[in-house]
Amino acid sequence: MLIPNAQQPADCPFLSIVRKYHGLKCTKKDVGEQYHHQEKVFFSIFQIGLFETYNFLYSECRDDDHFKNWIIRLKGADFYQQASAKFNQWYLGVIDGINRPFDRVLSEAQHQFWEENGYLKIDSVIDAERCNAVIELIIKTLGADMEKPETWYNDHQLLQGLMLQLYQHKALDAIRNDEQVKSVFASLYGSGALLPNCEKVSFNPPVNGNFNFKGSALHWDIDFNIGPKYYIQGLLYLNDVPVNRGPFSLIPGYHHKIEAELQHNSPELLIQQLAEQNLAVPVAGKQGDIILWLQSIPHAATPNYADVPRFVQYLSFNQI
Repeated sequence: MLIPNAQQPADCPFLSIVRKYHGLKCTKKDVGEQYHHQEKVFFSIFQIGLFETYNFLYSECRDDDHFKNWIIRLKGADFYQQASAKFNQWYLGVIDGINRPFDRVLSEAQHQFWEENGYLKIDSVIDAERCNAVIELIIKTLGADMEKPETWYNDHQLLQGLMLQLYQHKALDAIRNDEQVKSVFASLYGSGALLPNCEKVSFNPPVNGNFNFKGSALHWDIDFNIGPKYYIQGLLYLNDVPVNRGPFSLIPGYHHKIEAELQHNSPELLIQQLAEQNLAVPVAGKQGDIILWLQSIPHAATPNYADVPRFVQYLSFNQI
């Protein structure tokens, strides 16, 4: 796929390719895995979220300039130019991140646990101040008041189930760009050539007589047209999450079984069978802990039976 000539040195012609791919008039989407990787890197470098970008492209975007100006409104003109230059260099092969150094911050025991179980919880990665800043952002966005439980159930256009499609704020950036977080991911990928994704947050209020749990059932986040890959997902507990406060849950070690099981069952039937067997275990944690898991590990949030909401920021990286 050739990139068109840029009109100015710091512009990003790939922006036009993204817009056309997601345009309403584009009916042929068979562009191959290479394009999807390029788009992920584009989103990572420009630090824009999937939902907010797709929502704009499918509901508002008129042309390339409209798309460009939308990004500039979100990120600023200087950021846009810097990101354009960086993406263009990567796209044209000028940036070589294969041998990029990184700090190996995990112990041999942690690596062994990861290999056996397909997930890992690391304690106290992010300090309370930064966690609380994101909690305050979530509360303010939802118009909630921690002293008034009735406000925890407000409707909001960005709230989808437990997921709050909130991406742009310095409090979120301070965590997703944290070097220790990157080093943990780099240690498991075995590569420092990583870019942080612009991920969403999550808000899980307690269930009560008027509110039922809105989280997804046990699932994978896998494109089964491609199949499971070595891709690491992650989340940060922004407040303490004991077993009764809706912890993340998963089936440990299933990455060793998934390929063999998929030879005999469809993904839909397989995940239904796994859910019926009640194999998922909760992973409780404290404020500042992060949990990482391979995409081949079945996982889900759980209902919150405590007396305060659970707050989460999602974390992941793209390899370049």
